[in-house]
Amino acid sequence: MSSRTLTGWLLIGGPIVMWAGFMTMFPALGNVDWGDASEMLSAAGENAGIMKAAISVATLGMLIVAAGFAGLNHSMSGGSGAHYMRAGLLVYVIGATVVIGESALTIGMAEAASGGNQAVGEALYGAAGAIGSAGEATRFLGMAVIGFAIYTQKNLHMVLGCLMFLIGLIGVGLSVCVYESNFMMIAYIGMTIVVIATGILVVRAKE
Repeated sequence: MSSRTLTGWLLIGGPIVMWAGFMTMFPALGNVDWGDASEMLSAAGENAGIMKAAISVATLGMLIVAAGFAGLNHSMSGGSGAHYMRAGLLVYVIGATVVIGESALTIGMAEAASGGNQAVGEALYGAAGAIGSAGEATRFLGMAVIGFAIYTQKNLHMVLGCLMFLIGLIGVGLSVCVYESNFMMIAYIGMTIVVIATGILVVRAKE
């Protein structure tokens, strides 16, 4: 398998793994309001084991996407968009690192809630929400810069670069303004579509 093909499959597989984690967790939590601390603590405490496994899988998917972007960065080396690609990858990785911290705090919240430590759970819930908003905003900003790099270098379809840039900016705005609302699904679904599309085009591209 060539490095280009590996990069493409990482970009295709990463979002799928991430959604596998999400779709395991969402049915277990039910129609919970993520912005309501008391609801979240109750639901998380009852499903701590599922949340721990599901969040770990979703985090793995995010890291697989980061590895795919790293491969894309390597393939764009020396091109007109290489500098933007490196900058976008760096910002994306910084954001992903912060989101990993949010994941750890959320798992801690679930375990605290399951053990009846409501005060600890509430503190972890608040911390997770605060850094999660910043982390996701940074991650989406990185994706927007990567989209601009693709548009500039034209190594993939220009429309893809424009869509990635636009969805990245939308994700930044939603992460800052309404992070704990269902509107974030717009950004997550959009990100999934453009990342998988990028992977498909990379796999199909000629060496």
